[in-house]
Amino acid sequence: MEAALVQGGAMEMLALPDPCKTSAIVNICASAYPRPVKVADNTFNVLFACKSACLQAAKECTPDLVYLNHTEAIPKCEIVPGTEAFGPIQYQNDGSCNKMFALKPDFSCPTKGEENCPDPFVRDNQFWIDGTNTDDKYCSCGCCMPCPQTELYYKKGQLAMGLFITDVFKGVAAVGAFILMISYLVLPDKRQHPGNLILFASISTFLFAAMGFLSYGDPKRVQCMPNGVTPSTSNSNIYCTVQGVWLIFSAISTAVWLTIIIVNLHLSTVWNSNWLARHTWVAHFLGWVFPAAFAIIGLVNKEYGWMNSNQCNLSAEAVVPLLFAPLGFIVIPSTLLHFATFFHIIRITLQTEISETMSRSTMSSGKAARISHRRHVMNAVRIQWRAAVLCLVVSCSVVIYWVFYVVENLKTDMTWQSIWQLCIFVTRGGQDFCAQYADGHVPGFVMMMVAECLVSATGLFIFLLFFKKSVMQEWWELMSGWVCCAGGRHRRDVDQFYVI
Repeated sequence: MEAALVQGGAMEMLALPDPCKTSAIVNICASAYPRPVKVADNTFNVLFACKSACLQAAKECTPDLVYLNHTEAIPKCEIVPGTEAFGPIQYQNDGSCNKMFALKPDFSCPTKGEENCPDPFVRDNQFWIDGTNTDDKYCSCGCCMPCPQTELYYKKGQLAMGLFITDVFKGVAAVGAFILMISYLVLPDKRQHPGNLILFASISTFLFAAMGFLSYGDPKRVQCMPNGVTPSTSNSNIYCTVQGVWLIFSAISTAVWLTIIIVNLHLSTVWNSNWLARHTWVAHFLGWVFPAAFAIIGLVNKEYGWMNSNQCNLSAEAVVPLLFAPLGFIVIPSTLLHFATFFHIIRITLQTEISETMSRSTMSSGKAARISHRRHVMNAVRIQWRAAVLCLVVSCSVVIYWVFYVVENLKTDMTWQSIWQLCIFVTRGGQDFCAQYADGHVPGFVMMMVAECLVSATGLFIFLLFFKKSVMQEWWELMSGWVCCAGGRHRRDVDQFYVI
């Protein structure tokens, strides 16, 4: 049987990478060595290879064999090789077959390995010292996939440059959010409701953008362990842990404060209510304590680590319940509320255009009250349109990022990795050429950049919308010592309930 397997090309699969190699070992061993089972005195039943094991090997090895143009070696799961003289014997069904198990992938090397590893792999110095791998997941036979591994599946330097651009966005956003934060913190009247809502939103947004500062200059300091191969985790890299906690807290906090702005806009325009001004503790609990709870849960459970981008995040198992679920719970209802508010504004605007043609003296008291409410709404819109635009833009950014992550997370087929590895090691195609075999199986580069840049630019959106001419004028007045207004500062003729 062993000879039949060799002649049939089955042994070629043992030179292929996993998952083909492991499944081929199970099928080949079960086929080459049938198992006798005693059923009575001097009576034995011989169990041959399982059809399910053969089908599994065919499924996982076919892409590699097609790539190498060795289609004749693809397992044919009808007749067990070498049994033609005995029947022949067909592969057997589960429950009555020679079932074998592979405890773990085989990392043994048939030879010493390669000292000069093909790009982008790097030499595993540990292997050449004592024959062990620096990291069994990313190293084999003297060569390792350097950290961060995700960059290897794109054209050389493409992902690193793209993520550097998103870091630049974060840096610009952090500066803008910081300037606005200082403005609202220092300038008079900005610390009063509802202006203080922008102050707190700019603080949380600044924290979110500044989170990337830990990666500046040397992203691998956060992404990787000192060996240059193993990705960072909460157990191994304090920078990664700090950045992960920082990210979760600031991301959720930013979403909460922007939602509070949306709720305040709705209460003031639709219900003429200043409820949030009277219950500031609710806003601060939701804006600071609520996000901190999720960040601490991830810290206690040691769920932080490097995933794909320049910063550390929660693990794949924890990122949905601890980040995307609360973000969805916050952003989706607030977006719907935002639309409801503007539908109300549009309706009031249409009614106002009709009502303004009527004489105020002929109106009933009820109609006069409605006109007053309409003017109140339009005044609020005139002053708060910036908050409305900001919340809409940021909500769309978060939703796009969330959809991007969910769609990309659905890609579970990993058979392409072995073809990519064969391209690197066997055909020596190089990283740029072999990236075509990862295309469609890893996050799309363009969509990733759009999602990352939109989220990274949140602080920039806040700065552009709220650092307006009046703020610059107030800075000038403050810095000049109120030279022009010795008797007191002139205040804009607007209802302070709405000023932000």
